[in-house]
Amino acid sequence: MAGRVPRLGDYQKKNNSIYYLKKAKQACVKNDFAEAYENFVLYFESLNDPAESTSAVQTVFTKLVCKMGAVLEETSNIEELLKCYIQALNLFPDNYVILNNLGAYMFKISEVDIARRYLERAVNVNKNYLPAEINLMRVKWHQIPRWHFRMLNDKGRNLAYDEAIREVIENGYKNVIDIGAGCGLLSLIAAEMPGTSVIAIEENKQLYNLCVDIMKKNEVSNVKVLQCYSLDIEEVLDKCNFLVTEVFDCGLFGERALETIYHASKMLRTEEDYKIVPCGAKLYITGISCEDQIKRHKLVNKKSIKLLNLQNVCVTEYDLEPYEAENLLDKEVKYVTDINQVFDLDFYNLEQINELLSEDGHEKIIQLRCIEQGMLHAFAIWFDLNLTPNTYITNNPLDEDQVTCWEHAIICLDHPVEVVEGTIITAKLTIKDCGLNVTLIETEPTNHTCFKVSKEVITFLNDQKLVDNIVGLLKKVWNANTTVIDNNICPLLGFLLAKTSPCTVYHPIKTEADKAFFDYVLSVNNIPKENFLIVNELEIKGQNSCTFFFDTVNVDGSLENSCLAKNELGSSIYIPQSVTIVVQLISSSYIDFCNKVDDDNVFGFNIAEFINDYSGYEHPNLERLMYKEHSPPVKFPLEGDGEKSKDVIVTRSGETNALLLWYELQFYEDIVYSTLNSIHYKKTCFFFNEPKKIELGDGISIKMQINGTYMKFYI
Repeated sequence: MAGRVPRLGDYQKKNNSIYYLKKAKQACVKNDFAEAYENFVLYFESLNDPAESTSAVQTVFTKLVCKMGAVLEETSNIEELLKCYIQALNLFPDNYVILNNLGAYMFKISEVDIARRYLERAVNVNKNYLPAEINLMRVKWHQIPRWHFRMLNDKGRNLAYDEAIREVIENGYKNVIDIGAGCGLLSLIAAEMPGTSVIAIEENKQLYNLCVDIMKKNEVSNVKVLQCYSLDIEEVLDKCNFLVTEVFDCGLFGERALETIYHASKMLRTEEDYKIVPCGAKLYITGISCEDQIKRHKLVNKKSIKLLNLQNVCVTEYDLEPYEAENLLDKEVKYVTDINQVFDLDFYNLEQINELLSEDGHEKIIQLRCIEQGMLHAFAIWFDLNLTPNTYITNNPLDEDQVTCWEHAIICLDHPVEVVEGTIITAKLTIKDCGLNVTLIETEPTNHTCFKVSKEVITFLNDQKLVDNIVGLLKKVWNANTTVIDNNICPLLGFLLAKTSPCTVYHPIKTEADKAFFDYVLSVNNIPKENFLIVNELEIKGQNSCTFFFDTVNVDGSLENSCLAKNELGSSIYIPQSVTIVVQLISSSYIDFCNKVDDDNVFGFNIAEFINDYSGYEHPNLERLMYKEHSPPVKFPLEGDGEKSKDVIVTRSGETNALLLWYELQFYEDIVYSTLNSIHYKKTCFFFNEPKKIELGDGISIKMQINGTYMKFYI
């Protein structure tokens, strides 16, 4: 049967479609993204259904939208960026690449809930699209950080809270408010006791939703869950004679714990006779010597200091936080002073708490006696948490019964001092805005010029092997080109080349806080500013025939996703010449402790199935890790997308639960740098859903899946 006779409008529509598509393709050839995008949209709108277009045309359009997004992001044109992505998704609602890119961008600008929705749509459309899978995993990490897993898996902490809660309820205090309830473990403990009523307060939206689901799963009916910030509550919720909370960080005060307890005692409890768990705390301080810690805070590498003529300056980490959370048990630490109990806090004493919450801050002078000779690099702080008069827990690193969920608060000194036995060290401890800080009262002030820089600049220059490799590289590329682009966080190679050869160096600065220090380096080394240009990334895209030293690996151990594509820099020399991913079969109890909740650690309550959905299969950003090796390292060259596999032979029987990953960067033919023991680059683990039992001599196939800079490993 003959088809219908086409109407004149159909011919016109078809001609328009052909015209718009031709114009779009011509604009693509000229790299006129805006013109190409506009004509593609007109082309798709001229069709009865955009899906009628060929897959080849849709692929070109998808790539164009992603390029447009990148350009608009670079110029901070958020309105046009969102318009571009949303319009594209109106045409192709199931385009998983565009869904992923928009989700990733929303995550960058901290629109986490919106990001998750787009990324979940992308994964639902294509479960095998690795970038969306990994971006969704990263969003979930942000929504529920790993410390929640450590808390829930800390059986010592849980047992102590269980004992304290039951003791209080057995004494008749049955109207409970759980502040900062998380996923509801403490509320579940209280709810098991006969005659109790519990209000669980949780601000985090994801944890609140988990808490509601967990209560239903555990068939608990006497817990009411509220999503709010407890400090915002201005009226009594219900009858309350028992406050329980666990809102403490490694420095005790950092999560506004004192303010939370003070407010709850004033506003939420309704009985004069009431109980608080915990009922008090003791805070301790000591002085330590720790080479590993100071290398992450202050420039101490003598070679870097000499190379850049920095003998008369002090370069330390710029950090908005007053202390670092570190596990002293993972480090070589020497305790050079005695231990001083700074506070003995009674959480029923509201006058004492109010004094510590003063707007002017609370200061206390402390004195520590040196017990042996050494360098005083930092102060270490820990605490005892008195749950009841009969039960306490501690994160004291010298106590074999310490709980493991909290690390220790470390406050590094900008100017470490050498001490001898018997010396008295005087310091000032300050509590202000619910934060804790300690400063050394120095008897001899330093005369050095001081610079505050990003932590990554410090670790880069203190990484001895990295610096040695760059010095070796200097001899290979000296005068190799007249233009050098050093894209590393710290342009050491660029400084040295500009200092010793007639070349022009460009450095796209990563952090504005570092600029004053870099300007000083240029000045003290007599490097003319016209020979070393600090620029933004957009300013160097037109450079051709240059030596391009780019940072292929992020500090957290992931691959760098730089907007500086190689093909935008013409015929250049690239450093490193190659990147190899190194993977090893290991076992580590710490990996499971941080990433997978075991219901056995939470008294058999059904919690794991809910919170483990936020875990994933990767643990990046590992500075150090205790583990057992179960195979030799196996190497995967970084070349091309897809799935690859390598076979290894098991060298140790047991159970393996993870793959440890690091990199080998081939800067030049004979210069290869490994990130395995680097203090600058951290490591990554890919862990398994379940540990795998292995025997000596077994053959194991390790598989890698990679798409651009997104990758995962499994067996």
